[in-house]
Amino acid sequence: MEGFVIRLLHAVLAFFQIQKHMKIQLRYFTGTGNSLKILNTVKSVFNEANHLVQISKITVGKTIPQCDIIGFCFPVYAFGIPRIARQYLKKLPEFNNRQNAFIIITAGDPDESGFSIKESVDILSKKNCDIIYSCVIQMPINWITAMNPPNKEDALRIISNVEQKSRLVADDILNGVRKYHIFNIPKRYSKTGLYREFLLFKHLGIKYLWRTFKTYDTCDSCQLCAKACPTKSIVIINKTPVWLSTCEQCMRCANLCPNESIYQKYGGSTIGRNRYFEPDFKPLHD
Repeated sequence: MEGFVIRLLHAVLAFFQIQKHMKIQLRYFTGTGNSLKILNTVKSVFNEANHLVQISKITVGKTIPQCDIIGFCFPVYAFGIPRIARQYLKKLPEFNNRQNAFIIITAGDPDESGFSIKESVDILSKKNCDIIYSCVIQMPINWITAMNPPNKEDALRIISNVEQKSRLVADDILNGVRKYHIFNIPKRYSKTGLYREFLLFKHLGIKYLWRTFKTYDTCDSCQLCAKACPTKSIVIINKTPVWLSTCEQCMRCANLCPNESIYQKYGGSTIGRNRYFEPDFKPLHD
């Protein structure tokens, strides 16, 4: 009975909340535009309902203005959220009042979102956040040094379903519907395999894989990779790109390079592989 009363109270509060013009803050991290695409669609639904919405990329150490709802969208990297997203969430100050928040994760395969939702929920719960919604939305993969992104036709087919899905999520949130992603072991992995890949990347891969980025002889030092990097982790030395330890493995550089010159040593060849960018994404303005 007590649980029913609490759920009813949440529903009543949510109903009255959406009757006013809410202030909503949206935050994202993206490599090739997937997370931004989803939050822009969510934003459009909120705007249509006459709510006040601000959207921006995450900046570690930057606080969030007081608002009614905060929404986050991150990609899944090796069954977790990106390091920069983890750092950002952990450095958010605890909210004085109970803060409504939702989490959306983008994944090439929704079955393989791993610990990404759980990581986000665990951190935000310690910040006095009430997680009102969480879900995983499929978007085209971009991890070109480890797998082959879909071709343009297949990518557009996947993206064509995203707007409707994102709008449904936004409608649910405005209507006070609470839905939560349920953690699962991916079908292609054992529990041991899931934990191994997650922990190896979180504690070793992200710290050392930046050293493996190299360029083929086709690199003409156009410097586009350095200009577009979302974490400013590429510098040009002697007309050659050099990666820094702050690299998040977002693969923006490898997918953006006009000469297809970027790869990673030790099995990270990108020759003959598709490149992927969300069609509306403008990386130099992110």
